[in-house]
Amino acid sequence: MSEWYDKALEEWLGVLAELWKAAGRPVEADRLEIYAMSLGEVPMGLLEMAVRRVIRENTYNLVPLPGVVWAAIRRELGNPWDIRMEIEDWIELRWRYKGRK
Repeated sequence: MSEWYDKALEEWLGVLAELWKAAGRPVEADRLEIYAMSLGEVPMGLLEMAVRRVIRENTYNLVPLPGVVWAAIRRELGNPWDIRMEIEDWIELRWRYKGRK
């Protein structure tokens, strides 16, 4: 893969790693891999918003499970019936907006 892809993946994983940092826990590579597989279809900007929401709302000193992140993604998107379609729409809107700049 390209250097650009590697850098983007590293940044994306860094956003997920914030869940561990916020809980005061060391990042566990095997768990991070599971989270990445579970959340892999989520684009960077949406993941950032969801992780910020999870960190804001997390009241326990633990790393929230991927399902908690998915719940935050759903809330960021307005609790859609079809989450995958809504993610596609979210991506499309971002590309259209970028094209106007």
